[in-house]
Amino acid sequence: MNAPAQIITALAAVGAAAFLPLSARFQEAGDLQEMVRKREAAKDPALPAGGSAPGTAPPGAEGGAAATLASRAERIPPGVSEAEARQILNELSSLDGKMLSSRQILGLLDKILSLPGSSMEEARGIIVESKNMALGMFLTSALFSRWGELDPEAARTALESMGGNPMFKFPAAASLAAGWMEKDPSTLLKWLNEDKSDGKEKRGRDKELRQVAMESLLMGMTPLDASTTDMLISSAPQWRRARMIMDMAERDPDSDPRAAAARAMAEAGEDTNQRRDINNRAGRILADRDPKEALKYAEELDPKERGSVYQATMDSWLRKDKPEAMKWLKEQSPEVQVSAVEGMRGEVRDMSYDEIMKFNQGVSAQAASNVMRLAVDENARRNPQEALRYLPGMSDDQRPNGYRTIATEWTQKDAQAASEWIDPLPPGREKDSAIQGMVWQLREKDPASSTIWASTVGDEKSREDLTNQSLHTWLKRDPEAAKQWINETETLSDAQKANFLKDK
Repeated sequence: MNAPAQIITALAAVGAAAFLPLSARFQEAGDLQEMVRKREAAKDPALPAGGSAPGTAPPGAEGGAAATLASRAERIPPGVSEAEARQILNELSSLDGKMLSSRQILGLLDKILSLPGSSMEEARGIIVESKNMALGMFLTSALFSRWGELDPEAARTALESMGGNPMFKFPAAASLAAGWMEKDPSTLLKWLNEDKSDGKEKRGRDKELRQVAMESLLMGMTPLDASTTDMLISSAPQWRRARMIMDMAERDPDSDPRAAAARAMAEAGEDTNQRRDINNRAGRILADRDPKEALKYAEELDPKERGSVYQATMDSWLRKDKPEAMKWLKEQSPEVQVSAVEGMRGEVRDMSYDEIMKFNQGVSAQAASNVMRLAVDENARRNPQEALRYLPGMSDDQRPNGYRTIATEWTQKDAQAASEWIDPLPPGREKDSAIQGMVWQLREKDPASSTIWASTVGDEKSREDLTNQSLHTWLKRDPEAAKQWINETETLSDAQKANFLKDK
């Protein structure tokens, strides 16, 4: 399925769902798929979705730009006759806010996708005047997808001149990009990057439309041919390119994750976060195919960059063959174990306290601490009180974060119970962290309580920051009560009190 069909499929499916009971949706989904299949076949039965036959050069590799555009034009179905187009336009005009069945909607979308270029502007005017806003949005999307593959410049002009509801404009921008990509991707990409042409960012709605168009292409780029995909990636902002390359690798079962990772790394440069994400994703792709291949890939990397691959490998391996994964893990060095256990989050979620304690006896102390951290994270969401028993097993540097996590989750579930746990804790980093978690949860719901709790933090800098943040909210919600507390508290200095009371 090509990009225009993908966009229309998604929109039509959403529209159909709004008009159908659950029992009928499966049949409608089949109708929709058949509609898209017929449309694809009308373009060129010899071509697979995306444009290039397997094992052949992508469009434009030979013959130049003219040959590329010619081949694309051949894949665009011709419009219906003027008489048939008039019937479709009359049908659109007769809707007048009517509620349609999903089958009728799908049929109408298919008709719009068959209109000739000469009918585009009139159809747009009719749809924009539609009294059914939701249906109008779907019809506009279909229209601009068709318009984009017939006459993208005219469609762009119409889009940029459209006023009114953005519910029409933004879906239209996404669909225009899909159709335009089918017709002439190089010109589309020039439009998408117009705001970069003079080195300055253009502002306003037109820039937003281009951003929506670009995002729609990023989501639907997998079915595109190789040369078009390369054009799309190279035109994207630098910070997006590495992720796009790995998106392609994840969606293509025949991809070479190593080659994709190498290309993505070249785009990421020295960005540590991007490099970590690239290695994690490459490791996951390889591990899903064969965990041992992922381990080989890790060994090819700088030791400092292997951790995310071990994590991804462990996560995948546990789902494929838990006994073999556990055996491998316990045979590894402490350094490898520390990274690999980070991929055990799903496994830890289902392990009992006794099972975790037994597992930790077979790994290094730091790896065991990491497992305890995962256990705190997972149990705090379900049962904060149960999560308390894992805290002693965490390392000294990780334990304060564990207190903060439990306090945050417990306050959300039962603030009174959380306060009864926090209040008797001995002073120190752990209690301060727990108070911080509680304050974060209470700040918007109960700024008075969060301010008073914040004022009890032992660390001076943390106390000042937390108190200031909560107090600002309290002053907006209940200025008289907040001012009274400011005047009576011994937590704030005279200068701080004067600053808060100034102009209040």
